[in-house]
Amino acid sequence: MDVKALIKNKGLGYWICAAASVFALVLAIIVFATNFDALPNTVSNGWAIGLVLLIGVVVQIAVTFFPIRFASAVSVIVYTIAFGVTANKIPNAIADHFNQVNYTGGDFGMCMFYAVAALVITLACVVACFFKQTKDGTAVV
Repeated sequence: MDVKALIKNKGLGYWICAAASVFALVLAIIVFATNFDALPNTVSNGWAIGLVLLIGVVVQIAVTFFPIRFASAVSVIVYTIAFGVTANKIPNAIADHFNQVNYTGGDFGMCMFYAVAALVITLACVVACFFKQTKDGTAVV
């Protein structure tokens, strides 16, 4: 497999999603390292946020080798699910922060970092939907 030819044909949409996927990989590592302390005590399965982010990274790796016309849309779906999982896990930390109590624990700043980072990743892939995935327009599907 000629990597130079593989990379040379990628369009701007691919590169935007690739950058978002690298950021998602970094965020997944941060989530796996900090979810026990950052998320409220009432939340179980904090690793699910990182798992969904890693699924998005795997999708991007697959798109590298098998160009798909609507690959950015697939990435948007996966990263939107990651944002939804994040939004589902953090409300207790937000409520505790604004009510100035600490009933359920969790770190408000890290929870907001998870949410904002997942949202930025999702929005980057939405932007990538408006650009070509390949320069010559060829796609497997």
